[in-house]
Amino acid sequence: MAPAQSGTRARLMAAFGGSYLSSVLIGTVAVLLLLGAWEIALRFFEVPIWLAPKPSDFLARLYTDRVLIAGDAFWTSLTIVEGFALGVVVAIPLALAIVSVGALERGLYPVIVFLNIMPKTVIGPILIIWFGIGPLVAALIVFLMSFFPVLVDSMSGFRLVDRRLFYISRSMGASSWQTFWKVRLPAAMPHIFSGMKIGVVKAVEGVIIAEFIASNKGLGFMIVRASAFMDMTLMFSGLVAAAIVALIFNGAMSMIGQWLMPWSRH
Repeated sequence: MAPAQSGTRARLMAAFGGSYLSSVLIGTVAVLLLLGAWEIALRFFEVPIWLAPKPSDFLARLYTDRVLIAGDAFWTSLTIVEGFALGVVVAIPLALAIVSVGALERGLYPVIVFLNIMPKTVIGPILIIWFGIGPLVAALIVFLMSFFPVLVDSMSGFRLVDRRLFYISRSMGASSWQTFWKVRLPAAMPHIFSGMKIGVVKAVEGVIIAEFIASNKGLGFMIVRASAFMDMTLMFSGLVAAAIVALIFNGAMSMIGQWLMPWSRH
């Protein structure tokens, strides 16, 4: 009886431990503990609000200024979608081309690496001169931030496909397009989505940088504007809102990956 109960308990723990609900609950508890320790420490040491606001202060601003913050979060999210989608659309076909053509890897890939290591805060003013301050420049900076992780992981995925699968598909009469669609792309998708998960986080980082220097709306612009008035609670509220946006996009990528790759659930 005891081994059966132990086995049932182990299965329940495994099912709960691997679920999205458990991940959300564990993450929520960790964040609440951190915020609680932050609140207690600032109250104990009587830190002034202009230096470091308490969580109760800036979380209250999320509600009182919800219309302002939600509007800026919408524009930030829209910029992320535009820049990240452009990065994915360009990176995945380019990764396939680089892997398939050796000359491209030797000639084009070093150029891409060089462009990636250039600081985006340096590229931003150049883009402003070319395109002016606006959503286009912010979307381009997001594209530059998210493009490289998707490219590198997509290249790894396309490289790791077993070449014998190509011979098998050809022997069964499959065309090159059918081989790519049915064999190569599904085999590379776990790596592609791994790069996309990293890329979407970099996209959120990039959009905040972009809105600092090249936008007149969005969470980054709101944070800069709040800093001009020393409104620390609004600044921290903007940071929390940006983190929430990042979590939403990262969770969406995980759900899309589970939907497109049902075999990865096991």
